[in-house]
Amino acid sequence: MSEAAFPRPVAEVVRTLAEIFRRQGETELAELLEGAHARFDEIGYDNWNGGTYDWALRLEVPVTVFANIEPRLPKVEGMIVSKLAHFDRQYSNDNLGTVTITPVAPGVQVVGQRMAPSEDEVSRIWPDGRFRLFLSHVAAHKAEASQIKEELQLWGVAAFIAHEDIEPSLEWQKQIEIALRSMHALAALVTPDFHASLWTDQEVGWALGCELLVIPVRLGANPYGLAGKFQGVPGTLAQPKAVARTIVDVLVKQPQTHGEMRRALVAAFTQATSYAMARTLGQYVVRLEDLTEEEKELLRSACTENSQVAEAFGVPSAIYKAVGKPAAPESAKEEVPF
Repeated sequence: MSEAAFPRPVAEVVRTLAEIFRRQGETELAELLEGAHARFDEIGYDNWNGGTYDWALRLEVPVTVFANIEPRLPKVEGMIVSKLAHFDRQYSNDNLGTVTITPVAPGVQVVGQRMAPSEDEVSRIWPDGRFRLFLSHVAAHKAEASQIKEELQLWGVAAFIAHEDIEPSLEWQKQIEIALRSMHALAALVTPDFHASLWTDQEVGWALGCELLVIPVRLGANPYGLAGKFQGVPGTLAQPKAVARTIVDVLVKQPQTHGEMRRALVAAFTQATSYAMARTLGQYVVRLEDLTEEEKELLRSACTENSQVAEAFGVPSAIYKAVGKPAAPESAKEEVPF
């Protein structure tokens, strides 16, 4: 085979496929892709038209995932192949028309790739339905980092802070690695002493190596090294609420994290625990232009089923204006007289 490479990174292609399937309601396929080890293999070459290449997308998934789809394996692989046709149209000399899904036993590691942690490992660290943000910081600023974490909770963001979120009975380094392997993005609190830490550069490097979004928050210092290509966002440790809002805005704006952050915002709104929380989140979610029908229904339901939302002044009317009113039940419809 040649030394050619498919024109787009495999991680980018897989993330795009996962987001397409998630938006179309194919959650199982989206999660399969998000948890897979992925690579491209060149399986054919022809020197016609300057050289044309045939590629296969290889997906290695945990045995538990594979067992669920194995009875439908040809269909699942075919559904993924059908989406890959969108990339074929963009790259006429690169044909991406083969997908193979194979199981990987627990504990088996693939060099250069990362295995998705088990559901039990993830649930010990991250609450369900929240955006998973690793908050990288130096220990000297753990109090301020904790304040930012608390402010992020309002927005449906679960921030992992190692000194708080690791159970004393668990091996702390292993838990940090699980958090890094299962995070959706990383925010680096870049203070003047950030580079002096033994861990922060490694955490940022892990995220960059996994091609995840890294948000450098400039707190008296600028990002450096490989993260220096990112402009970063300004902030001050004295204003944790403003820092949290800035991070949320970036997560919503970036295509790489938009879908997960949108879902987290909707979930947080439906579970609002105060009128103020309902108003703040309600004002934000009505501006989202790509809400799915399922998410719209969740927003409508919250206006009747969650008293903190239903009784928050102006919130239900704003939600109904943005996503439509709930359909009247059949029993409430008037009968038409003969």
